[in-house]
Amino acid sequence: MNIKDLQYYVSLTQLKNFSLVAAQFHVSQPTISAAIRRLETELKTQLLIRANPHLPVALTTTGIQVQRHANQILLEHQLMCQEVAHTTTDQLVIGMPPIIEINYFPRIASQLPQALFSQIQPISQGSLAALKGLKNGQLDLAVLAYLNEFTDTTIQLTTFDTQSFSIVVPTDDPLATNSQLQFRSLRHQHFVALKDNFVHRQAFRQLSHQNHVRPTIVFESNEIGSILNMVRQHVGIALLSNAVQLPAGLQRLPLTPTFNVGVAYRHSMTFSPTQADLIQRLTAAFQSVDWHAY
Repeated sequence: MNIKDLQYYVSLTQLKNFSLVAAQFHVSQPTISAAIRRLETELKTQLLIRANPHLPVALTTTGIQVQRHANQILLEHQLMCQEVAHTTTDQLVIGMPPIIEINYFPRIASQLPQALFSQIQPISQGSLAALKGLKNGQLDLAVLAYLNEFTDTTIQLTTFDTQSFSIVVPTDDPLATNSQLQFRSLRHQHFVALKDNFVHRQAFRQLSHQNHVRPTIVFESNEIGSILNMVRQHVGIALLSNAVQLPAGLQRLPLTPTFNVGVAYRHSMTFSPTQADLIQRLTAAFQSVDWHAY
């Protein structure tokens, strides 16, 4: 079975049009038609309903089955190619949210041999994006933040820190005088927030749902520094993990849920001895720190 034929087929099930698929892959339309015929011949089944060439492509029952399996085969093919490429060079591509890259990684860097830094390629992205990259093979390793409990059985996760969330406000804000704070009391407040690919946004939605409120988000960013500056300028308040170090002029008002951080990789991943040693060193370094002492 030809991988390219499966790629053409999966694209056809999505775009529903032979001409669009041909344009996507920069080939002729007969090339796409020939690929579908090869699949049908090999599998001894009809994949498409060919009632009217002017209507969008429709799938037979077996066509739907092949679509599901083809997606999995292409994912495994992608994982294989990327894993082999990274293993051959003994490199680790590591995803880290900016908060972890700024507030966690520098504190363990001194424990790591200098040669290690030439063997890792850090990618800065939110935890949700990093988890997606880990699952599709773009990343070999990720340092993930997650809420309360991690349940993805395809991922091996070693947790090394748990922190609370807080509402961050300027020290001269009227809210700063509160010794106790309920999220529902913030329903009329303006918030500045990290974007959807951060676990902080999950926490914000969870708290909003639990308290039956919909606070207004007036500004969002991928940069934690921008969020802190906007809070300091009284543009809005922010929901942030206690792992974020606050500059002068800001203070925390504690809330739940918990913000957890761990080192993660795919259960199915086979690492080279060098890669495995790098992961062991990184994990041990993260676990050796008393993060609540900072």
